[in-house]
Amino acid sequence: MLKFLMAERVQITVAKSAGFCPGVKNAIDKVLELAKHSKKTIYTLGPLIHNKQVIETLKEQNIRAVNSVAEIKDKNAILVLRAHGIPPEEEAAIRALDLEVVDATCPLVKHVQENIRAHAKKGYSTIIVGDRDHAEVLGLMGYTEGRGYVVSGPEEVKKLPPFKKANIVAQTTQEEDIFLAAAEEARKIAGELAVSNTICNPTRQRQKETVKFAKKSDLVIVVGGKNSANTARLFQICERLAKKAVHIEREDELKKSFFKGASKIFITAGASTPTWMTEKVLAKARELAGSKISIKRRNPR
Repeated sequence: MLKFLMAERVQITVAKSAGFCPGVKNAIDKVLELAKHSKKTIYTLGPLIHNKQVIETLKEQNIRAVNSVAEIKDKNAILVLRAHGIPPEEEAAIRALDLEVVDATCPLVKHVQENIRAHAKKGYSTIIVGDRDHAEVLGLMGYTEGRGYVVSGPEEVKKLPPFKKANIVAQTTQEEDIFLAAAEEARKIAGELAVSNTICNPTRQRQKETVKFAKKSDLVIVVGGKNSANTARLFQICERLAKKAVHIEREDELKKSFFKGASKIFITAGASTPTWMTEKVLAKARELAGSKISIKRRNPR
C-alpha cells in the first residue's frame, strides 16, 4: 500500500491490488513475446483486454484486433484468442483453418468453461451470473449445451423457469454478494442445485480492498476502461460506499472540482489497467489536490 500525504491534510492511498491481474498479464506477455520472436503479423480475435490505451500500445507493435477471422487476409499470420475466451464451436472452426492459433484465454476463465462443460454433460442446466453481452459470458454460454441462462442478479433468477438440475456459476469478475444472493434465489427453483462460485481470487481481493478503503474515503478515483466489466463493478461499489466516486480512463479526465473538500482520496484500478496508467492518474491527482506535498510509502508493491 502506498500512502501520499499532501499539504499534511490530504491523504491519497493507491490500492495495493491495482495493476494487471495474472490473466491479463499472461495475455499481454504472450502477444509481446510473439511480437518479439516472430515476423508474422499478429491478430487478436476481439480486443485482447478491455483497455483502450493498452490496445493502442499493442497496435504500435503491429498487434491488431479483428472482429472475425474473415478480416485476416494474410495467411502468414498468427491469431491470438483473447483473454476472455470464446465459445468452443468457434474455437474448433478457427483451429480447422490454415492459421497459427495461440490461446491467451485466462486460465481462471478456462476453469469456469470446464466446470460448465462437466455439469452440462451430466444434464445440468447452467445459470451464469454476469453481463449478458460480455465476451467472457458469450464464451461460457457455448459450453452449456444449449441449456444456459444469463442473469444479472437475484431479481432475474426469479424470472427463470424451474429446473430439475441446475449449476449456477459466476462471471469471474462478478461481485460476490450479488452471486451469493442469486444462488439463494436459485435454490428455490431448482430441485438440485450445484453452486460453483467461480469468481476469481484476484477479483475477490481487489473488491475486498476497495470496500475497505472506499468506506473511509471522501473521493475514490477508479481507473480503467469504460468497457471493462470488473472496473465498472469497482465503480459501483465505490458509488455506494464513498462520499464521491469517479470512473476515468485517462488522467486528463480529472478535474480540480473533484477534489474540493476531499481530505482522504483512494485510487483503485481495474484488472486490465496497467500500472503506468495508475501512476499518471496519481501524478495528476497530486497536482490538483494540493501544492505542498510530502510522500510516505507504506507496504510498497
